Amino acid sequence: MECLKEFKDLLQNPLWEKGKHYVGLGNPNAEILIVGKECAVDENSDSYKCEYSQNYNLWKNRDWSIKVEDVKNWIDNPILDWKIFDPLAPYSGQRFAVERRNKNGEVISGKGGTSATWYKYQKLINFIRECGKLDSPVNTTHIDFYKDCFITELNELCRPNNHRLSAEERRKIEENIRNRFDLMIATNSFWSHFETVILACGPYADALRADPKLTQAIFGCAKVISSVNGKKIPQLSFAISNDLLREIAKQV
Repeated sequence: MECLKEFKDLLQNPLWEKGKHYVGLGNPNAEILIVGKECAVDENSDSYKCEYSQNYNLWKNRDWSIKVEDVKNWIDNPILDWKIFDPLAPYSGQRFAVERRNKNGEVISGKGGTSATWYKYQKLINFIRECGKLDSPVNTTHIDFYKDCFITELNELCRPNNHRLSAEERRKIEENIRNRFDLMIATNSFWSHFETVILACGPYADALRADPKLTQAIFGCAKVISSVNGKKIPQLSFAISNDLLREIAKQV
């Protein structure tokens, strides 16, 4: 697989390189970009230390001779070895199920599955595939939405939950989103190459909805989908219906 020139340019951009900023996961050459609110990973977890905080380096050092179908199965590895983790096919081998754990971190259902949000991402991409808008077949056994899209976050700071935030916490999120806009504008040759952008981040995208010039400065002429039937598209998680996902798919 050849790395897109615009993606190489982003990785070489001094602003991104200096801050080792979070870029995203999935196929940077895809036609679809999904923008979420923020990663819900605990900063003390291995996922944060080895995957999220290392996202820029993982892309910078990636071997582009490895195709997505050649990425090693991460889930079925006897030892979850972060050395074989690949942002092009993140957590390769996950089942099409939501893995749930108790307070002690023990799996109680959906072993080998994925998060609630990624489960919805898979459903969404499957619905888009059903519409004949993507070449990959519908997959109802394993997670492979990342073949047909690239995902990123509007707030670079991880938050396991964003309920009952203080005024200061909200201010930090707003500041982080503004900084994210600046980073994306500086590398808009990459962010504007997508044909379709799905803003699945609720009120986090209000500034983009209110300012078409800002949206165009980042995403160029892409078709930007941020609402369905007059309602903002929220973070895709538990409370998202199949009907909403189908409506999003129709707009792509």
